[in-house]
Amino acid sequence: MAEKPREVKITEDLLREYSGARTEWAGQAVEDNEFRNGKQWTDEQIKSLRARAQEPLVVNVIYPAVEQAKALLTTHRPRFQCIAREDSDTGTARAISDLMSYVWDLNDGNVKLKQAIDDYYVKGMGVLCAYFDPMCDFGKGEIKLEAVDPLDVYIDPSAKDPFCQDANHIIIGKRVMESQLIHDYPEYAEIIKESTETSMLAEKSTSRGKLLDEATIPYDNRGRLSGTLEQDRELELCQRYTKVKISYIRIYDPFSAEEKILDENQYEEYQKEPAVMLNDKDGEKIITEINEVRKWLGIANEHGNLISMALDPETGQEMIIPGASLEPNSIAGTTIEITPITKGNLINDERIVAVETLRTHIRCFVSVGDKELYTVVKPIENYPCVIFMNGHNRNPFPMSDVRHVKNLQQYINKVRSLIVAHASSSTNVKLLIPRGSMNKQKLEEEWGRAGTAVVEFDPELGQPIVAGPVPLPNELYKNEADAKADIEKILGIYALMQGDQSAAPQTYKGTVALDEFGQRRIRSKKDDIEAGLNMLGKVVIDYIQGYYTDEKIIRILRPNRKEPDEQQINMPITDISGYIVGRTNDVTVGKYDLVVVSGSTLPSNRWARFEYYKELYQLGVIDQVELLSQTDVADMEGVMARKGQLQQAMQQIQSQEEQIKKLQGDLQTAQRESVHDRKRIEVKEFEVKLAKAEAKAEMATQLYQTRLSDEIRNIREDAKRIEKQDAKSTKKIVGIK
Repeated sequence: MAEKPREVKITEDLLREYSGARTEWAGQAVEDNEFRNGKQWTDEQIKSLRARAQEPLVVNVIYPAVEQAKALLTTHRPRFQCIAREDSDTGTARAISDLMSYVWDLNDGNVKLKQAIDDYYVKGMGVLCAYFDPMCDFGKGEIKLEAVDPLDVYIDPSAKDPFCQDANHIIIGKRVMESQLIHDYPEYAEIIKESTETSMLAEKSTSRGKLLDEATIPYDNRGRLSGTLEQDRELELCQRYTKVKISYIRIYDPFSAEEKILDENQYEEYQKEPAVMLNDKDGEKIITEINEVRKWLGIANEHGNLISMALDPETGQEMIIPGASLEPNSIAGTTIEITPITKGNLINDERIVAVETLRTHIRCFVSVGDKELYTVVKPIENYPCVIFMNGHNRNPFPMSDVRHVKNLQQYINKVRSLIVAHASSSTNVKLLIPRGSMNKQKLEEEWGRAGTAVVEFDPELGQPIVAGPVPLPNELYKNEADAKADIEKILGIYALMQGDQSAAPQTYKGTVALDEFGQRRIRSKKDDIEAGLNMLGKVVIDYIQGYYTDEKIIRILRPNRKEPDEQQINMPITDISGYIVGRTNDVTVGKYDLVVVSGSTLPSNRWARFEYYKELYQLGVIDQVELLSQTDVADMEGVMARKGQLQQAMQQIQSQEEQIKKLQGDLQTAQRESVHDRKRIEVKEFEVKLAKAEAKAEMATQLYQTRLSDEIRNIREDAKRIEKQDAKSTKKIVGIK
């Protein structure tokens, strides 16, 4: 017989140890699950009651209480908010939040969460497991979520953390059909076929009596498929998770202010990356930024490792020339020596800081039967099995709420059985008669009939005596109602949470807290679920940063929106030459915290929330669509359409009114301009007339002056002529010849 692989033997030994430690808890979990599903009487109790002609009734208060708790805690799907631990891009943090919503919707997270909460209430713990499926999305891979049966989870008994993160190992073991295993792991089909059946996992046996043939445990297929056409086996699939330390190198480049965490292979490639050392008049300078390095290496290849600057005689601009600045036309003091180096040289010179660190990862070993299937190291820091502990007592064996209320439920069943038995006795009165007074069989037939009955008897042999049951006290009915209320109280469910204030017991007044929206909360249960979802968020972020390394476009369905939004992550940003210089929403860089928004899964007071949103709408913070989404308006789209048409009509009317006002203003302006034009025309006409009159006056004046000048000239000529004549006359008189 071939020896078992070492890792398989380790898993088998651990399973044996862990299974023995949790035997009592597993039995309680199975019993509590049966009890919740109605198997609340033992076989001995059923036989005893039926022997007394009483039916073992079940008034199952636990089942609807658990369903109500699930409905309260998962009314809405959780909303996740991502925060960067460092000064990182807020857009990337938003992208990671959208990725978590994408993963949640992709895996029907609400359904998985309901199942985990059901196990949390009934079996003491709920388990959600995250894993990466490389076959999804046409080979690109997707992160998947799974609700695991707590009875399939084997935890280190020494673990004390509520999430069992301090456990040495966590094993998930379950029985799977061989055909299903080959379908899930086609690349390991030969190993699966060669494996043999084992019996390492604990049995899940029933311990309660059946009333209605309830099936509450998984069906056991072993040894029951021999008659099928195709032989199929049930094999044990075990996944063992262990924390391991992996060596990483933390790089800090002060020359480009860049910090990286690299594994050994990435570190070797990083040391080969080129860098440049420049020596000029100011001293030494190191360049590690890839674009700058490529530029200086191109200059060195073209002009040599020693260059200087010179003036171009044609353009007068500076240009690079080979050689030192002693060359003709060179500019003094511009000599630069280019020395190509690698980042490994800078690390050796301790100019780039490289520190080796150990980082926790999860090693997953998978085995089928007695064969090793595969081993993989997952890039996550926490166990992928997120455990929601209920009643945690610093051990991995928590008590369920069903176990706390089991006695109350049994008390309710017994009280109801007594009430029914009393009612049966009341309808079948006991009659005491003297022996031999009449036929007993005939008397029973007549007395057992409904309605009026006539029974003959012989008074000489004695008077019949009717023995009726003692009436039940009203306190008995009150005790049953109080027991139901106690169950709701222990499970964290109150009638007040559903808005029925009259049904809320006065003794529980003040036990319900209100949040900022006026919604009622379950304190401890809500905190447990939110803490588990926060841990799940950490695991999913590690998966995202470890596996979502290529560019990806996801579609996010926002609340109250029909069309999903598209979100791009890891989209490359290239330069002119096509070299990738960065990525849009690079989710692989930085460290982020993803938390669930407190109370996002709980029901809320719609009226209080509407008032809150109305105030935001009045302040202009939100729009009308967001406000209407918080109401019960059935035809919200029709309202928005009609509102849009009305707004369009109002806008058109407003536009027309503005146009009319503008036209009226233009008309008034035109009228004023027309009056001004007429006045200007009249002034022009008057000016023309005035100019003509002035011209005439000037012409008349000029003519008058001309005529006056001519007259004066004539007078002067006449005066000269008279003067000459007088001179001649005087000469004649004097006798001058």
